[in-house]
Amino acid sequence: MSDRPLVLLHGWNDEGKSFERLVGHLRKRLGAGRVQRIAIGDYLSKDDALRFDDLQAALDRAWTLQGLPRDAASVDLIVHSTGGLVIRDWLVRHFAPDAAPVKHLVMLAPANFGSPLAHVGRSMLGRITNGFFSRQSGQAVMETGANILRGLELASPYSWELAMQDRFVAGAGMYGPGRVLCSVLCGNTGYGGIRALANEEGGDGTVRLATANLDCAHVNIVFREELRDSGRVTVPEMVDYRQASGRCAFRILDGLDHSAIKLDAAESRLSQGQQETLALIERALTIDDDGFDAFCDECDATNQALTRQPGERRGKPGFQNTVVRVRDQFEMPVADYLIEFYDPNRPDGGALARTIHEAAIRKVHNYRADTSLRSLYIDTNRLCEAVERANTRLGMSITAEPMLDEDEQNARYTPVGFRTLADEDIEDLCLDVDQLRSLFQPHRTLLVEVCLHRSQADNVLRLSEPQD
Repeated sequence: MSDRPLVLLHGWNDEGKSFERLVGHLRKRLGAGRVQRIAIGDYLSKDDALRFDDLQAALDRAWTLQGLPRDAASVDLIVHSTGGLVIRDWLVRHFAPDAAPVKHLVMLAPANFGSPLAHVGRSMLGRITNGFFSRQSGQAVMETGANILRGLELASPYSWELAMQDRFVAGAGMYGPGRVLCSVLCGNTGYGGIRALANEEGGDGTVRLATANLDCAHVNIVFREELRDSGRVTVPEMVDYRQASGRCAFRILDGLDHSAIKLDAAESRLSQGQQETLALIERALTIDDDGFDAFCDECDATNQALTRQPGERRGKPGFQNTVVRVRDQFEMPVADYLIEFYDPNRPDGGALARTIHEAAIRKVHNYRADTSLRSLYIDTNRLCEAVERANTRLGMSITAEPMLDEDEQNARYTPVGFRTLADEDIEDLCLDVDQLRSLFQPHRTLLVEVCLHRSQADNVLRLSEPQD
């Protein structure tokens, strides 16, 4: 950490004073001389007019007013929850990857790819889990930060585009040795009491492990149209699979929930898990470039020990946040579609189809403002084991509306649309177990870009010679 200033940024429906205990713990562990200057952020988050644009712009102005340095690697940062998105947004808008002013970035339960609570934030469930009363006034609040919650919603275009700007760039990118050393810490245990209504496996009561992890992957699947002897057929191809640039550390904290990770308690009242978290925060703030890869490997090994492995019963299941965006070749969103998984050797999809759709795919969330974007919450081990037990490959296909029907005598006649209606219209995308284990990995997000060919019947437009 040397003598770099330390900046802290809270999450949605919170305030800066919730970090005061953590600051005290760090001063004691690191020594006052190593954290001489501390700036704790306070920002509005529940005004419906606010956008992430506003928050990053306000952060930039506050940074200048506070006289914080902008030289490369001149500041350390700790963020919680939504604060992770605010700081990432600010970094990509104002700094080149090799000129970011942040050296150590510690993310506590960040909502990097959203929260399953965001789309219910305006409901009573959101009031219960996130607080019905304003912390500042003690009065019931009517606004929840509608625009912020849209960005926090699972499968939001905001989190997708932000990842494309800071995780999938040419070269070394923003994060990794020699750049920003980012460490993501997230609990795996939900809330107690009435707030337990929000809990789900693989999460801390507010964010999922899979959506907290900043190391992610991206793949393109292209469904193109081919002319064959039997007619035109939609044919899939998987292209351009890539891991995020650079590297971030990711560590699961066993037994901690979304609030406990902030260590907002006297030292004597910290649980063993919280004491271990404090030690990890200290390491993440003091690690150097040469030791960062080893730290990442150590975190990965700990995560693996906590996660159920193939053929084992111990450990907790590992889920992938699989975000699918479907567009046609004209870059227009395809809002109405169904993705199916099945045994390609069975005409009805076999028992494999039922296992995957009922057990492996735990939840599906359509982004409310654009249903071409969807989040599939998938138990990766159960998916791969089901395919392995069936001794087959996994077939994947898509059905989308409007479905092309060129028969003008048919009641379903539709002159434009997608060739996905029948088996002879579209081929399977088939994946073996090794390919599945590469694509579906626990505790991460996979962004799946699907391009689906939109066809036009011959009579949509014809050119003909003039009659004599």
